Amino acid sequence: MKNAERKIGRHHFAFYKGWLQGLEIEALSSQYLEDGLDLRVAKSTLRWLQDALSQAALRQGRRGEARLLRISLRHVAVSMASADGPSPASSVPTLEEFKESEDPDDFYSEEELIRAYVEAFPVVVDHKAARRRRMVERQLEALHWIESLISTEPVRTDWVSAWFNKTIADRFVAGHIYTIGDLQARIEERGFRWWTTVPRLGVKGAARIIEWLRTYESTLGPVPAKALTPLRKLTRSELVPVRSNSQGIAPIESFSLPKELSLAVGKNRDVEGSQIEARNDREAIEAWIAASSGSPHTTRCYRKEGERLLMWAVLERQKLLSDLNVDDCVAYRNWLGELGRTDAQNWSYRIPQSDWIGKRNTPRTDPAWRPFEGSLSLASVKQSLVILRSMFMWLVQTRYCVFNPWDVVNFKAAQQERLGSKLELTRVLSAEQWQFLVAHVAKKPDGLVKRRAVFLLLFAYSTALRVSELAAARKSHLYSMGLRGQLGSRWMLSVIGKGSKERPVPMNSDVIAALESYLEIRGLSMQSPADEDFPLLANLGAHSELSPSGVYTVLKGIFADAAQELRQLGHEQDASRMLDASTHWIRHSRGSHLASEGFPVALIQQLLGHASLATTSIYTRNHEETLYMALEQKGSGTT
Repeated sequence: MKNAERKIGRHHFAFYKGWLQGLEIEALSSQYLEDGLDLRVAKSTLRWLQDALSQAALRQGRRGEARLLRISLRHVAVSMASADGPSPASSVPTLEEFKESEDPDDFYSEEELIRAYVEAFPVVVDHKAARRRRMVERQLEALHWIESLISTEPVRTDWVSAWFNKTIADRFVAGHIYTIGDLQARIEERGFRWWTTVPRLGVKGAARIIEWLRTYESTLGPVPAKALTPLRKLTRSELVPVRSNSQGIAPIESFSLPKELSLAVGKNRDVEGSQIEARNDREAIEAWIAASSGSPHTTRCYRKEGERLLMWAVLERQKLLSDLNVDDCVAYRNWLGELGRTDAQNWSYRIPQSDWIGKRNTPRTDPAWRPFEGSLSLASVKQSLVILRSMFMWLVQTRYCVFNPWDVVNFKAAQQERLGSKLELTRVLSAEQWQFLVAHVAKKPDGLVKRRAVFLLLFAYSTALRVSELAAARKSHLYSMGLRGQLGSRWMLSVIGKGSKERPVPMNSDVIAALESYLEIRGLSMQSPADEDFPLLANLGAHSELSPSGVYTVLKGIFADAAQELRQLGHEQDASRMLDASTHWIRHSRGSHLASEGFPVALIQQLLGHASLATTSIYTRNHEETLYMALEQKGSGTT
């Protein structure tokens, strides 16, 4: 990267002027400099400004201003500030002006008038202070002159080294940010946590960079809202402007109807009898979500299915959602079954399937966001259709729609998927793989990262909670009960699961011990009432709760790190399994391990929070490994 000459902007002049006027350099650097409270860097910046301003004056042939701008007059400003109120020379009246206001009738003699004048304005006899004040005024005038001459505004093509000190510029370069435009693009791409891609910048350093960018919005453009607040904390009205509306594939909050459909009314609409205020299909979907979802997880699921069908209807079938008939619903069912598992040359739909599929965890504000992450299993297809039938049932009940086309559609897709390994419960880690994972984390150096990882693994495995339930757990949800028939107590966690049903989940002694160790390094305590409402899982260096996607990311990192060690030890197959593992694998693994140990299925059902025992039975009917081992020991009969 080019070693660009440092540029001087408005924030530098504000810093320098404040220093001349006697303000503390620590406060000035915190307010105006991107370096924050680094006093060493602030003093270095001050010396650089003195040299730069003086040299600029010399280049203009103004030797007096050059000398004046290098002189430190802070002691003058301090002495002036310590006086009783402001008393600049310009506010002191002349003797004639004093006489006109105080002695218009010539009552005093000249000697008495002068004595009264000096008593009222003693500064007039302090020639040294007056001379210093005049020098400060000259210096500020010189500063104003030089600012108009050399002050500049940053633009997107400027190198970061032109505006930030070497330490920060080097960190940007290490994060592949070379220009101000690169910095803005990274913030636009990553949002609030953009700084995680820049080594050793941190959340406080990032906040100062954002404030610096906001200072120059006149030339750089506004800082996006998603850079100021995490997306999950933005309201819908704040979120919509983050991404421009699109008539292509886009989240429901940014999706716009094509012109030819924007004024149309679906044939299935009950315009006169509708009992909701929705003016169009998108608002009807949002009304259904608001009325029917009872938890954030359900809201996300309903929104996902609603926006998928809405976009498919408009973009693929070129009709409104409220125009869909039975044939359309059958086509959508088959389309879901074919998406992501059909060769491009055999794909018979208008929009390429690659346009519908994107990378997992892409932010909804990112133009690269897509409604699908890959092909759907048969179970997922069926679940999607169940939700959509429920949505249309609600729309009919509220008289937004006349009939429900899903009522007569068989949920069995036309193109069947060979289940293969899915006949067995495969998304589990073996007991030995799990023990290796726990031991791998235990070997890490002690610190906040390790203690969080240890607690997270034990917490997730012991309780078998869903990822949303893990993220939502707080200290205030814990309670203890005495043991019946013996001394001691047990810790329990109150969990709100699917369908907003509350269930108590045991927290065994190992999990509690790991939690206490984790809280200790966070400066918290299980016993302190003042700490009642903190999240059990938090972001590093903060007490803010770790989001479900954050829990997923942390666990994927742990799995990947363990997979690397397995590969180094020569266990390639185990490493591949570890890389494939995700948050939900831990839940499946816990259920599978308990079942293989003969744990009562009713208790497994209670732990997992399954509404039906049939759901839990998947963990108990898996005898394939037993059959395999028996035949392996028996041999093939060839010898």
